[in-house]
Amino acid sequence: MIIIFDVDGVLIDVTKSYHYSIKDTVDFFTGKNANKEDLLDIKFGFNINNDWDASIAGILFVKSGLELNEFKKVFEPYSQSLEKMYKFSKDLGIDLPDYQELVDKFEEFYHKHREREELIFPHDVLERMKKKADILGVITGRPYDDLDYSFKKFDLYRYFDYIITEDDIPEPDLRKPSSYPMKLFFNKVSYDNPVFYIGDTNADYKMVENYNKEEEKNVRFILYRNKHNSGIKTEYSISAPDQICDILNSYDYAQD
Repeated sequence: MIIIFDVDGVLIDVTKSYHYSIKDTVDFFTGKNANKEDLLDIKFGFNINNDWDASIAGILFVKSGLELNEFKKVFEPYSQSLEKMYKFSKDLGIDLPDYQELVDKFEEFYHKHREREELIFPHDVLERMKKKADILGVITGRPYDDLDYSFKKFDLYRYFDYIITEDDIPEPDLRKPSSYPMKLFFNKVSYDNPVFYIGDTNADYKMVENYNKEEEKNVRFILYRNKHNSGIKTEYSISAPDQICDILNSYDYAQD
């Protein structure tokens, strides 16, 4: 059995770190006091998995001067790639910061907020999963330095055999929901059923779906439910960490 985790919103609660970093970044580059919930509405409504890109979208929203619903209508055709977001800025005459400048500023804010992160999956559940699975892995959109800090803080490295981070992805178009991160994982690990991926976003779900179609595999997606992902329909879902053991045990029973 192979179990792969997303990190943000699954292993670690980032509502007081990354979410505030999006707002701080948008505020910095617009000079406005943006509504954090509006920015999260854009991030999750358009399934923008990367928070740097979500910050770009937030800057576009604030600088557009449009009401949220009107912005979402005109932004929708541009929402699915960073390249299209920059095209949107040109079409509307909105100045955007250089992407690397934004990334550096975002990470500066994140370093101020990261102490506020909390562990979602407790150690006793991870211990049980480690004993049950042949391999535990991670596929995350976090850059390695951010993951390294949090994994050391929460003592998580001891559970995981293989980790894919943002630093392993050569270009933005290969991030989730592309199948590329999962293909990269299975370049390191031999595929062996059953395989489960635990995620919390549509980008996670689509990565698994795309991988299964392209590789003719059967990775099972487990949704970790929160207030932002109620529209995602999956065979397996949990709303508390210990429920994962019920799914894994029921799968074992069904195979006997």
